[in-house]
Amino acid sequence: MKDTRVINPSDIRLFYFGSKDVLSNTEEKEARRNKLLRAMILSNCEHIPISLYMRLPNGDTLETESDVIDYADDFVILKGGISIPVWTIFDVDA
Repeated sequence: MKDTRVINPSDIRLFYFGSKDVLSNTEEKEARRNKLLRAMILSNCEHIPISLYMRLPNGDTLETESDVIDYADDFVILKGGISIPVWTIFDVDA
């Protein structure tokens, strides 16, 4: 993605994500949910690296990649126990 900063998953703890969802409509949120479920299955069964794209409250975008993710309600858990709030994710590439 254009103007996206690639970060190491362990650096996610250094960022503040806010509490407002980066997606505005229900269809986008449902698509994100479906992509996260698919990514979880692929990463856990095939160990395929998954890219997650996040948006910070200031508009900056981040990308991180992990080969194991778990998706549970409001958080995505990456390998090593790193958690990302779902409302900050605007795209998933599996």
